[in-house]
Amino acid sequence: GKVAEIAEIAADEKVSLVIFNHNLNFTQQRNLEDILGVKVIDRTQLILDIFAKHAHSQEGILQVELAQLEYLRPRLRGKGIMLSRLGGGIGTRGPGEKKLEVDQRRISERIFRLKKELNSIKEHHKVMRKKRDKAGKQVCSLVGYTNAGKTTLFNVLAKSSQPESQALFTTLDTVTRQLSLPGRRHVILSDTVGFIYRLPPHLIEAFKTTLDELQYADVLLHLIDASSPDNLNFKKAVDQILKELKLTDKPTITAFNKIDQLSPEDIYTLKQKYPQSIFISAVTGLGLESLKEEVVKNIFKDTVEVIVKVPFDQMEVTDYIHKNFQILKTNYQVEAAVYWVRARETKLHYLAKRGIEIKYI
Repeated sequence: GKVAEIAEIAADEKVSLVIFNHNLNFTQQRNLEDILGVKVIDRTQLILDIFAKHAHSQEGILQVELAQLEYLRPRLRGKGIMLSRLGGGIGTRGPGEKKLEVDQRRISERIFRLKKELNSIKEHHKVMRKKRDKAGKQVCSLVGYTNAGKTTLFNVLAKSSQPESQALFTTLDTVTRQLSLPGRRHVILSDTVGFIYRLPPHLIEAFKTTLDELQYADVLLHLIDASSPDNLNFKKAVDQILKELKLTDKPTITAFNKIDQLSPEDIYTLKQKYPQSIFISAVTGLGLESLKEEVVKNIFKDTVEVIVKVPFDQMEVTDYIHKNFQILKTNYQVEAAVYWVRARETKLHYLAKRGIEIKYI
C-alpha cells in the first residue's frame, strides 16, 4: 500500500520527481514510474547527477562518466523490448544485430577507452609521486564525510583559494599544496573527494585513480563536522570506507571541526568521548596550532636532523641522500659536500656503514 500512498501524495502535491534512498533495478524503476506517473530515480542516480554537476577537470569528468556508464550497462538488459529493434546501416553494426546489443557494445567500448585514459592519468600521478619522494616530501591527506569542511580547512592551512560550498561533493579532484608546520618543516597537504554513507560501488571503482592517492599518504587527517547531529554516524561511514580501501593501518588524526557552533557543554562531552581527538574551527582558527603539532608528531615522529659530510671521493652516496632525505641546506667545502638533512633514523644506517660522518643537530 505504500506505493499507492506515494502516488496519492505525488498527485496532491503535483510532484514531478520521486527519489528513492535505495538502489532500484530497472524493472522496479519502470513499475514505479508506471504507477506514480512521474519520473523516478534512485540513490545512485542522484549521487551521480551531483558528481556530474561538480566535475570540471578532465580526470573528474572521466571518472564520473565511467561511473555513469557502469551504472547504466546492466540496466540496458532490463530495457529489452524497448531497445530490441533490428538496426540497419553498413559498417556500424553486424547483420541482424539488435539495437540493445549495439548499445551494450558501444557502452562497453566507451568504458574500455575511459579506463585506458584514467590509467594514463594514473601513470602521470606516479611520476608526480616519484618527484615528491625524491624531494623527501611527506603527505598529509584530508578525508571525511562530504561537507565536513575539508576544503575550508585546506584553504586556511595551505593559504589556498579552492571553491568552498555548503553543497555536497564540491571537491572531486585531489588538490595538493605545501603546508608549513612548526620547526621549519613542510609537508604536502591534499584535499580529497568527500565520502558518504553507502557510497555506490561504481563510484569507488571509478574514483580509484583519485582514491589511490590516499594509499601513499604518510598520515590521514579525518575531519568530522562536530555541529551535525549525525556526526558519529558520519564517522562510522568514513571508517567503513577506509576499511574497504584497506587504509585502517595508516596513522590517522581525528579532528572535530566547526566547534564554534557548539555549546561548551557539547564540546566537553565530545572531548570526554574522544580524548585523543583534536577540536578545531577552520573558520575562526581555533585549535589549528594544536592540529599542526599533531601532524608534526605523526609524520616526523621517527625523523632526526643531522649534518652529513660526504667526501668528494664518495659522491656516489649523494644519490641515496637525495632520494631518502629532506635536504635543508647544502655547503661545499674543499674536500667534501656538507648536507643539513632531515631523515628517518633507519635511513642513516646505510651512510654509517659507508663510514660517512654524521653529526646530530
